[in-house]
Amino acid sequence: MLESSIEIGAEIFFGLVRKAYSGLKGFEQERDFEKIATKKYIDGLVKRNNTIKVLTMNEPRPLESLYVRANILKGKITADQGDTAEELEKFFDRDRRDFGASRETVDGESIVNKLQRFIVLGKPGAGKTTYLRFLTLMMLKQNSQIVQRKLPIFITLREYADTNLGLLDFIVKQFQKCGFQYPYFFVERILEAGDCLLLFDGLDEVSQQADQSGIIQQIKDFCEEHPENQFVISCRVAAYNRWFNNFNDVEMADFNQKQKENFIQNWFHDEPKIARNCWAKLEESPQLTEMASVPLLLTLLCIAYNRRKSFPENRAELYEEAIDALLRDWDATRDITRDEVYKHLSQKYKKSMFARIAWGTFKENMYFIPERILTKQIEQYIKNLPGFKPEELVPDSYAVLKAIEAQHGIFVERAKKVHSFAHLTFQEYFTAKYIVDNAHVFDEKGKNSLMDLVEDHLYDDKWLEVFILTAEMQDNADQLLFLMQRKNRELLREMPELEVLLRTIYEAFKPGFGNYALVGRASTAMFLAFARAGFHDDDNILFSEEIDPNQDLLHGLNQKLRSDPHPNLRGARKLVFDFARGLALDLAQSFNSPHHNVFKFASDPASARSLCIEFGINLAPLEAYRMQLNNLDIHDIKRISNYQKGNLWLVKCLNSGAYVSQKMRERVLAGLFKPEGE
Repeated sequence: MLESSIEIGAEIFFGLVRKAYSGLKGFEQERDFEKIATKKYIDGLVKRNNTIKVLTMNEPRPLESLYVRANILKGKITADQGDTAEELEKFFDRDRRDFGASRETVDGESIVNKLQRFIVLGKPGAGKTTYLRFLTLMMLKQNSQIVQRKLPIFITLREYADTNLGLLDFIVKQFQKCGFQYPYFFVERILEAGDCLLLFDGLDEVSQQADQSGIIQQIKDFCEEHPENQFVISCRVAAYNRWFNNFNDVEMADFNQKQKENFIQNWFHDEPKIARNCWAKLEESPQLTEMASVPLLLTLLCIAYNRRKSFPENRAELYEEAIDALLRDWDATRDITRDEVYKHLSQKYKKSMFARIAWGTFKENMYFIPERILTKQIEQYIKNLPGFKPEELVPDSYAVLKAIEAQHGIFVERAKKVHSFAHLTFQEYFTAKYIVDNAHVFDEKGKNSLMDLVEDHLYDDKWLEVFILTAEMQDNADQLLFLMQRKNRELLREMPELEVLLRTIYEAFKPGFGNYALVGRASTAMFLAFARAGFHDDDNILFSEEIDPNQDLLHGLNQKLRSDPHPNLRGARKLVFDFARGLALDLAQSFNSPHHNVFKFASDPASARSLCIEFGINLAPLEAYRMQLNNLDIHDIKRISNYQKGNLWLVKCLNSGAYVSQKMRERVLAGLFKPEGE
């Protein structure tokens, strides 16, 4: 297969080679070397670009077997968008973890047919080099979409910078090695004919020490001297400084859902069942799905999944691995050394700085950070670093920010002078890191960061992932879970009705309360019965077959609730629905119960009642809640809803990858439905 590609590529370009040599005086003898040299050159191009091996991949893989066609954003590059932070907030979708309005894209392969000169911009790990390598292979492939064939000349700028050669000399040397006679003449002729595609890869990888500005000028001059050829440059978007006025700026789009799925199918191409399972698991986690939009991080996720045929229970460890890949491993595996903007800002201190910024912005609901605020936070952090001497160095916080964006991709410029963390997942991770790092620090009131987290943010939906990550990142999460359960049970003292309900459950299942699997199933049935008892027989909101159990049940129910004329009853309905749905899905799953049957109970009142009878539940006390449900005020509804939420969050933390002592685990589980005094 590889040999066939080389033969076809050599055949495609042999005519261009022979044309370049035609008319050379004194060169009329047998020219068999042309075919040999052409094949050798194409052979080198194919072998250098045909495989890919990144991070901890065990072995190189054929690029085309993994490659998913790149998409290019239409219109201005992201950093040139004129939106304000407030305008970006309007398009921010926490549920989809989407940082902006969807933008139209075009197929990356078609760009080479439309543009004579373009610079490919993208975040770290966005697949810029892979895209250029793919274009190289497509020029050599017989059935590609390329309209006009040009001889590819691939120049890795980092390697070129180390040679101290002129650009023409560096190019000539590539052909000289392959046996081209009179190589300077050949290169000049083929450039003069406009028959070349020159791909300059990794402009951002050339350090200032290696005379980046000089190399930029050489590229500019070369393009002007040989204008008929096609030129493509790749560069990280944050490192680009508008050097090339005669080039179109294009930006690589993040992977969409279909591209993510295709990549996973390609990765596990010999194991389609594993590919399907991997994709299904990825879709279950909005956080992992968000990370997977970056090809480098999706590669890391596939490697992680392949180790054990599942993703790690402790997501915090996976996020840390992803962050290390961006901060250190991605450059290290390619032997790239970046310019240090500030020598005292080590990797350890960078993470600490990110954590401080994340904590400060996340608690203020600030996802899009104006540049003046972000640079000020960077400046304040650097000024407190060990070794900082104001008389020796005043750090340029803007330069530090741009270096972090260019080198690591932790921050991204979403619009002109408006930045954010590259992923909401990263902001959540670093917020949790700040909490864990400062858990041993107590203020004048005797409170630490864990206490602040629980006191201020338990029940706030946007903090759920931070709670889980905080639990996972601690050596022992007992204190966090103790604080969560203590605060949650304070609600029992505020609302006697909830205490009565819990006592009913407790008395019904007291003999088997040590069997947590039984308690999980029984509690699910209990709350379904509770939901059923709150309505008249002909009021089948919860059990309506109109709500498709395979779709979002909560969305379906909310559509019905909006038309309810009685706000108290509407709140009560949502409350009991939250109990039934939440516990059915989360608790039953957490206790390894057959939760798939819950939908059957939810669509059939008789099944729910039958299940309650099977577990020995006395429905009579629940019937007494009919009038109380209709009389609940908004504060009662909020407290009961929060109690339900607190229990679910405790279970989610227990079933994450967090380390929790057996004693604390049993205490939390037993306390989920145990009334006060028991």
